[in-house]
Amino acid sequence: MFKKCFLFLCFLMLWTPSVFAQKIQDLRLSVNDAQNVRFVVDLTDQAEIKLSRLSNPPRMVIDVENAPFEPGVREKRFLNTGFISSIRTGKPTPTTTRIVLDLPSDNVTEKHFTLAPQAGAPWRFVMDLTNNTPQVGVKAFSNDAQTVATQAPAKIEPPKKSVIKKKIVMLDPGHGGQDPGAISRSGKYEKDLTLKMAKETKVLLEKAGYKVVMTRDKDYYVTLRGRIEKAHKANADLFISIHADSAASSAAQGLSIYTISETASDKEAAALAENANKADILFGMDLSEYQPEVGNILIDFAKTYTMDQSAKYADEVVKEMAKEVTLRPKAHRYAGFAVLKSPNVPSVLLEMGYLSNRDEDKLLQKESYRNKLSKALVRAVNTYFTKHVEQ
Repeated sequence: MFKKCFLFLCFLMLWTPSVFAQKIQDLRLSVNDAQNVRFVVDLTDQAEIKLSRLSNPPRMVIDVENAPFEPGVREKRFLNTGFISSIRTGKPTPTTTRIVLDLPSDNVTEKHFTLAPQAGAPWRFVMDLTNNTPQVGVKAFSNDAQTVATQAPAKIEPPKKSVIKKKIVMLDPGHGGQDPGAISRSGKYEKDLTLKMAKETKVLLEKAGYKVVMTRDKDYYVTLRGRIEKAHKANADLFISIHADSAASSAAQGLSIYTISETASDKEAAALAENANKADILFGMDLSEYQPEVGNILIDFAKTYTMDQSAKYADEVVKEMAKEVTLRPKAHRYAGFAVLKSPNVPSVLLEMGYLSNRDEDKLLQKESYRNKLSKALVRAVNTYFTKHVEQ
């Protein structure tokens, strides 16, 4: 009898998610100040949501009906979560997805509302929490480690700078090692140029107050999957892959920037992504077990907050670069680059210019020219985090 019940429960767990039209795409929590936080549930469609409060210990319980998690959502990390000590998830019934927020006391008030899709954003359930107990300690929670680290108490106005997590920017110099990338008209390798550009940009970003991590800092090869995994391990807030273009025609020129899309913006973008994605196959990395999962994520990726954020940063880069250098027509483009397929890290791929163009080849070899590009990238990073990211 027990075996039959167990098999029936397994069947429910495997069967029920596939019949639900709506799913939970993302969980987001941002700290407005020491006493106010906002929790957001992103959904593919409108869903029935029930709230309840529990005491001893104090908790806020969010039950979402008929909407399972998309892959990877429950493993998301939450840092700088203000007075929320932890966020836990569970499934009390086969049709109910439960999210539990641990509160510091019963003296927390909440307001909630639902937002319909707009400007590329999905359905959202938004809950604003206010802690009415003064001088609250700020805590950081990591789901994967299942640990809670309490930082020094924060002042109500303004919060201590030490409490505010530095934004982490991951720089990804394209190619490396046995993969030279494009070869310029003057015989220079793309892999060397991208590494120089990344190192120079790193210096400027660190001066601007960001923490910078690089997928490689020397001439060695990193798989496409490895680059994505490094971004996840670093808990990056933004991923910038740096490349230089090449074309059959020496007349082609101009800077462009790509974000992920299931459908490429043009045939050239599709071909470029296809060639770039072959690198792992060419150099011995079998992605047969990985690509189907990534492909499934990519189908839904167009609807997610991450893709929207990637596009916002790309647009800021275009605005800043237009002040400094020549751009390609419709400089913000879309393609299925494998390196951009991280489902929860906003990612862009910068093509600095054409190494196959004599003039741009010469310019890209000059540190002064790359410095223009680096400064424009940093200005775009500043605008992106100030204007488009919940602090």
